[in-house]
Amino acid sequence: MRPPSIRNPRSIWDILAVVLIYVGIEYVVLQITGAFLVEQELVVVALLVVVWTMWAFLRILGRYA
Repeated sequence: MRPPSIRNPRSIWDILAVVLIYVGIEYVVLQITGAFLVEQELVVVALLVVVWTMWAFLRILGRYA
C-alpha cells in the first residue's frame, strides 16, 4: 500500500486518508488543550483541509472525465 499523496491525489483513498489523519490530530489537540485560541487555529486549518479536499476531488474527477 502506498502512502497518501497530497500534491497529486490519485484516488478517493488519498483524500480519505488525509481527512482522517487531520481529524485524529484535531481530536488529540483538543483533548490536550481545549483553549479558545487553539480552537480558532484549528478552524483555519479545517478550512484549508476543506479547500484541499474540494481541489483534490475536482482533480480526480477531471482526470477520469
